[in-house]
Amino acid sequence: MMRMMRMARIGLRRLRRDTRGIAAVEFALVAPVLVVMLIGAIDVSRAVALNQRVSLVTQMVADLAARETQLTAADVQAIYDIAGLAMAPYSTDDLEISIIPVMSSTTDATNSVVYPSTTNRPTHPTGSELPVCHPYPLAEGLLGTNESVIVVETKYKYTPLWARQVLTADTWQKTAYAKPRKTLCVGFDGPNCATSCFSGS
Repeated sequence: MMRMMRMARIGLRRLRRDTRGIAAVEFALVAPVLVVMLIGAIDVSRAVALNQRVSLVTQMVADLAARETQLTAADVQAIYDIAGLAMAPYSTDDLEISIIPVMSSTTDATNSVVYPSTTNRPTHPTGSELPVCHPYPLAEGLLGTNESVIVVETKYKYTPLWARQVLTADTWQKTAYAKPRKTLCVGFDGPNCATSCFSGS
């Protein structure tokens, strides 16, 4: 019996000095934390990249529209197609884009309205668009009297891939402004921008 106890003590001493399994135990403890951190880092990086891409696309659509003198529905759709290419590799299924041309009164810069009809300015993919003559207030100083600006509003429904305990689903809203490059305003209802929205005002 004494011999067995002595052997057990020797075995315990050897086991205490044996460090061969420490690395495996440490890895088993640390690995789940590292995996969670990696997944979180991927999702955060994706969210930042997506946010920047949506901002870029919003400004790009406004800039492309403002470069033209006249746009048809087909032209606007072509701009949306370009926006889809710019969003790659991210999908545009959760992206909504609206082009809102706004003009100020000839006598009052603060009196600004949507000047064209909705016929040649579809939204992407679909949705409600502000009708002609709908008031659209702008920041003070953005327009002088009898000036126009192309406003582009986008919405993106963001959903995290994995880290849903850290990041929550959200709808990002962006707005971009671009003044027409070549003319007083971009024509959507024909070659000119004549509007009766301010008659009698």
